[in-house]
Amino acid sequence: MPNSELLTDLHARLWESLKHVFNTDRVLLGVTYAINFAGFVMLSLTAAQRPLAAVVASVALLLLNALVMLSLSNSRQEAIKLLKTLVQLYADHQLSKYFDESQLEYYRRRYSLWLMLTPSLCVIAIVLGALIGR
Repeated sequence: MPNSELLTDLHARLWESLKHVFNTDRVLLGVTYAINFAGFVMLSLTAAQRPLAAVVASVALLLLNALVMLSLSNSRQEAIKLLKTLVQLYADHQLSKYFDESQLEYYRRRYSLWLMLTPSLCVIAIVLGALIGR
């Protein structure tokens, strides 16, 4: 396989891997919204009448959100690794003006925001659900 074909294939595979990571992250964020909303509704309905159910729901929300955060943290590591490879690939071929370190910073901030969003939604769901349910 000539060098240019290998390079083209590598480039395509890197972008495909990155797209897979981002698609997984979209699903994780959707799950995050859904579980926190469901937890909020459950706590709103059970906090006063069934305190044990409210405690179990709160613990479940905390555990599920911790798993989402772990998954997002792993995704961040994988995405940054792939992006660094792409940045280097573009730099090696004097194409840095099209894809450079600023792209890495954008994705680092994006993941940092998602990793702050997840526990924030969890806390809001538990606190508001418990307050409304009382």
